[in-house]
Amino acid sequence: MLLLAVNIFDFFTWRNNVWHNLKCKSELLSNVRQNNALCIYGGIGSGKSTIANFLVEFFIPKENIYYNTKVVGKKAFTNEYLLLKKKMKTPCGVLVDESGAQADSFHYNKDDTECRQRIEYLNKFFRQWYGDDSLLIYIDQCQGNNNTSIYKNIYYVIQCQGVQVRASAIVPHLIAKLVLLIRKLIFRDKKKINNPFSLVCINYMEFFKLGDYAEHYSVNINERDYKCLVGSIYRFFGVLNTYVFREFNPAIESEDYIWGSDSDTDKFIMENNFRLSDLKEDIKKNTMLRY
Repeated sequence: MLLLAVNIFDFFTWRNNVWHNLKCKSELLSNVRQNNALCIYGGIGSGKSTIANFLVEFFIPKENIYYNTKVVGKKAFTNEYLLLKKKMKTPCGVLVDESGAQADSFHYNKDDTECRQRIEYLNKFFRQWYGDDSLLIYIDQCQGNNNTSIYKNIYYVIQCQGVQVRASAIVPHLIAKLVLLIRKLIFRDKKKINNPFSLVCINYMEFFKLGDYAEHYSVNINERDYKCLVGSIYRFFGVLNTYVFREFNPAIESEDYIWGSDSDTDKFIMENNFRLSDLKEDIKKNTMLRY
């Protein structure tokens, strides 16, 4: 009776934590495939960077992923790419973490008009210039942090609420924990090994922008409300070139920098990406005025 009760409990645990959420992954991947320039928002520790890394590594070869923060061994995404000075390799995956710090919402001076326009063009023509197998993801805590040049042309948004760790099923989860504990005690294995029967659960909502007449994003609640247009692939794709702008990408091809290659260069890129050098000067100036 006890064994039967445990099996029933395990079945309902698996059903609630795994089976119930299986279709979420396929729907998310499908939406990202169709909207390959997107924003992911969420509070501190909400899982936004985790889900972004999962998506970019799922779709893009690891050697073609660009990060604006220091990730040793990865390509560095600098302002030269953001402002269409340098061209990225294709297919490319771009992960712009804390994007509001790299292109913040406070830059509205006349001198910044050209920069904002260039970033808007990157968003608007990203698929045209880098193909629909590339991916551009902006990450921040809220939309208001970002310059309008970032979210003005972003149609698809993911809002993360939080991250939880759940057991896929109680019994195998506990057995795996015991095995890992024994391995750690006997072999003194300091390398962290994840329990294969543990699940990372990230709660999120998806938003789709309605258009110029709406100042917000709308939740896609019921997919049955959508109509499906079906026709010959030749009829749809055999006439119009939807990549007509590809040859007009103003960015120039050049060598990519790999994070970790040189500590001084790493520091220079980070300070320029996030204006940390300006921050130091401001702090120094304010300190002098105060004292």
